[in-house]
Amino acid sequence: MSEIRTVISSVVIALLIISAGCSAFAEDSGPPEDPTTSTPTPEPTPDDTHTPTTVATETEGMPISTEEPETETEPTTEEELNRAEKFEKFDEEMEFLSRDDASVEGEAFPENNSYHLTYEMRETTNFTKTRDDRLDPLWTYYIIVEEYNNNDKQDHTYIPDTVNITFVTEDGGVFETTYIKYNWAYKYYTDEWSIRLFMAKYGSTTKEGPAYHENGR
Repeated sequence: MSEIRTVISSVVIALLIISAGCSAFAEDSGPPEDPTTSTPTPEPTPDDTHTPTTVATETEGMPISTEEPETETEPTTEEELNRAEKFEKFDEEMEFLSRDDASVEGEAFPENNSYHLTYEMRETTNFTKTRDDRLDPLWTYYIIVEEYNNNDKQDHTYIPDTVNITFVTEDGGVFETTYIKYNWAYKYYTDEWSIRLFMAKYGSTTKEGPAYHENGR
């Protein structure tokens, strides 16, 4: 019996020794790591490298123009561009609105905002006809001023500021000269002036010419 126990004890001790040896071997299975040796970083393969693709802009690679841009001429203002045309139209209206049997000839001067009318008198020896001839340009001019002030859409700059009038005899002699101002017609239009004042102002500008004679008064 004591021999059996001795054998069992020997077997148990042997198993413990074997078990302990295996554990130690498992723990010491590899060489100790060198703390100063770092694990090398794996180099990326060409497949892993991503090179960003450059997207060309619209101007990239385009030739840059060195030509100066064409300078567009600023359009002239309506007044500067059309004054001659406006005065031409005014001339047409003055001649059209004058008395039907009147012989008139107009000339515009846009550069100094004036107009000249040559008006042939019918009979300078006839007082009534002479009076009517003298007043005809005044009322023709006033009708145009009134028309353009009644319509806000029309351009007043087309009306000359001054209308100079030369009354001539049938043989071409200068009978009288006179003139009308836009401001006078406008004051009459706005009732600031009476008709008597308007006509008197116009009459005060009259000057006798070489062909003037008393019979026409």
